[in-house]
Amino acid sequence: MKKFLLLIFGSISCFYLEAHPGIGMIYDGERFIYYTDLQHVWKLDTKSGISEIFVENVHSHELALDNAGNIYGEHYWYVESEQKFKNYIWRANRNGVTQRIRENQYGENDYFSFVRDRNFNSYEIRKGLEEHEIVLTDSLQEKVLAKVRLNNPTWKYIGKNNILLFVDYPSIYRLNQGAISIVAQDVSSNRFPFSFVDDAHTIYGVWADSKENVYVALYGGREIRRINETGSTRVMKTPFLWSPINGLFDIDNNLWVMECKVGGKIRVRKITQNELSAQKSFLQENLVIGVILISFLVVISKRIGIIRLKKDVLKT
Repeated sequence: MKKFLLLIFGSISCFYLEAHPGIGMIYDGERFIYYTDLQHVWKLDTKSGISEIFVENVHSHELALDNAGNIYGEHYWYVESEQKFKNYIWRANRNGVTQRIRENQYGENDYFSFVRDRNFNSYEIRKGLEEHEIVLTDSLQEKVLAKVRLNNPTWKYIGKNNILLFVDYPSIYRLNQGAISIVAQDVSSNRFPFSFVDDAHTIYGVWADSKENVYVALYGGREIRRINETGSTRVMKTPFLWSPINGLFDIDNNLWVMECKVGGKIRVRKITQNELSAQKSFLQENLVIGVILISFLVVISKRIGIIRLKKDVLKT
């Protein structure tokens, strides 16, 4: 039995150490959400809840959308004969007709950012000699918006008024008009079976609502937290085998959550504002668990007391 459990835990840990889901999830502002499962890009109708394949056979981690409704993504694959990774960048129109806009390149994509504002200007975080540079690139030039010392910046999000949010484990930062501030000092969380996720992927997608509250998907902790001036609050916890990786709000203020299941399956589901507000807080859940545990201990104590009493009676 012990060997079996070690095998199970080892398999889970190996899966999360060697693989992680994509974060690509975008909304056209009207009806459709596009998301990746690392095999295809899907198109979800928010009115009917039905998903269909939009672009087949593309291993895309991130997605972008321009003002004309074109979707941008990447495709990664491994060339066994060369023992190297390759990638290209594609663009698809509203009908899903694709064309390559960047041909095959070796290694990782370090020439096309999927973090774009409404004018399709791109935002990147580049490692310098001593500091990281946050770079804005438009159609004419590059501009360094800020410099900051970071460890390993990962996922990014551009919101209203071109406010940039980005993750640098274990914290979330904000860039607003050239000034960098910390949104949350430490939002890391671990909850089985996703507690095996490495630090770089514990904190996943960040996004904001219409009131500029910041939301973060804690992939390692199976929860979504809302962060504002009053602090950090857990607003959602996922079922046991699932964990959130990204989210967004539609025009009706519903939250659409992208989740990954142990094994890599991806789904997107709607959470209404009423469902969000009905989520139990951390304190509430632990109070319930505490009451159950205390009740259990009381029952056990009583049973032990009865057994001891019977033994005493038998002795006399």
